Amino acid sequence: MKLELNLAEEIGSSLSDGSVAAEFRMGRMDPNAGICSQIVLDFTGVRSANSSFVNALVAGFIELHGQQGLDRLVFKGCNPVLRVLVESAISLGLEKHAQVV
Repeated sequence: MKLELNLAEEIGSSLSDGSVAAEFRMGRMDPNAGICSQIVLDFTGVRSANSSFVNALVAGFIELHGQQGLDRLVFKGCNPVLRVLVESAISLGLEKHAQVV
């Protein structure tokens, strides 16, 4: 099963609130981590985002679910700025997960 989440449609085109991202992750992503073979985070239509949002969404997910969680994530529609934020969040999440394990 694949879960596709269009962030612009579900949250908005400006992603800047880390608490909104954490709430979205806990409500939509975490419960599906063990069920879905892929969780697609579609950034199509997102005009701006900050590290607070992307870290809470991506790093938080990876910190909790580790490499298995990362293997399920697919990133779609990332512009160059979003790509840098996502790559940084992936590194942060893996680093935090390694500290917990």
